[in-house]
Amino acid sequence: MFKLNGSFRIGSRLLKLAVPAGFWLLTAAPSFVDPQLYDGFNNVAYAAPQPQGAGSAGSLFDRQAYRPVIDTAVGEIYTALSQNQPDRALTIANRLIKEFPNFHLAYLLRGDILSLKAGRPIQRIGDMPSVPKGKEDELRDLREEAIARFRAVEDRPQRNMLPSELVEIGDEVKYVVLVDTSRSRLYLYENTFPQPRLVTDFYITQGKMGAVKSVEGDKRTPIGVYTVTTLLPKAKLNDFYGPIALPINYPNAWDKRQGRTGTGIWLHGMPASYVSRPPLDSDGCVVLANNDLLALKKFIDIGNTPVVITKKLDFIPTEVWKAQRKAALRMVQTWKEDLESNLQAGLTHYASNVLIDGKDLIDWQKDKHLGSRSFGKIKVQDLTVMKYPSDKDMLFVSFKQEDKVYGAVKKEQYWMKMGTHWRIVQEDTAKL
Repeated sequence: MFKLNGSFRIGSRLLKLAVPAGFWLLTAAPSFVDPQLYDGFNNVAYAAPQPQGAGSAGSLFDRQAYRPVIDTAVGEIYTALSQNQPDRALTIANRLIKEFPNFHLAYLLRGDILSLKAGRPIQRIGDMPSVPKGKEDELRDLREEAIARFRAVEDRPQRNMLPSELVEIGDEVKYVVLVDTSRSRLYLYENTFPQPRLVTDFYITQGKMGAVKSVEGDKRTPIGVYTVTTLLPKAKLNDFYGPIALPINYPNAWDKRQGRTGTGIWLHGMPASYVSRPPLDSDGCVVLANNDLLALKKFIDIGNTPVVITKKLDFIPTEVWKAQRKAALRMVQTWKEDLESNLQAGLTHYASNVLIDGKDLIDWQKDKHLGSRSFGKIKVQDLTVMKYPSDKDMLFVSFKQEDKVYGAVKKEQYWMKMGTHWRIVQEDTAKL
């Protein structure tokens, strides 16, 4: 039976280069890494990042590249320090400050680099002799931002790993946005054959209280599968939201069924005077640097681009992904074939507590006058299947359907694993 399991492990590497011992206490110090926020953070592997190609201080600031500029620069600093090249790290930090004078983390990193060059061991990021009164929270935020950005150097998905969340992407969907709140990261995947391709990834800020939104005003980012519904231009925004905003359809149908409340969840930017914000700093929205947001906008198809927000993406080997995809598609195909065969066979795929367009199973059958009617041949197109972020095994399935009962419609289904079987627990229909 179809199982949505799998884990992403970073293989440990031996530290091949002599590295200032004090610096690596930055990533190893238990007080620095929140074990819940950064579950699975492999310090041994992280201590020996691999270079991201022939990057250098002189080529970091190409605004036409897909790689986010600041992420690239911070990654170069981290790599230089891992290779015991503090002079190179300092050159990049100085360039970063010159290009982005409001990027506060760059000043913090430069201070640590200068301390290393002076021979003073540092115990953690921002290891200053004394912290000015009232600045403790700001320093903590910068440290958390640093570890999130540093982690991306080593933690970027490998070519032979794919997110299990992307089971099947419909032909009309060109790109999918995946937000991993534990990594403070947004990944952009292209719908390519024979499997999705990672285009780029961005550092992001989420809600002040973390993820899993339940009620309005809880300052949490929702978890689920959503769609970008519109684009708000700068003319309709104040400076706080940056150059544009991309609202998503929270609460979706499943959120509403769970009683979740709140509105106004967007992907948006930040004030012009800002370059970045801490990992936990929004009222629930997903926030990107303005340049990153404008780069992402080019890939967004309003009303059609899925946005999957999860607590932690599940990266699995390609061969495992293929097997899971095959099993999921077969499950949906069996539902279609059984419903075409006869109504009773089709209904075995629905949970007893299913809601179909807001009605229970009996009322739905009465509404559609299905007592003696048959669906006949069902045409399914543009099928998308996503592993739904939940504490239960769930799938989100959407497609265009045409038959003699419904006509031409768009359907969204939520499948849940109950025991050893998968059942549809919710189905919603919209006319095309």
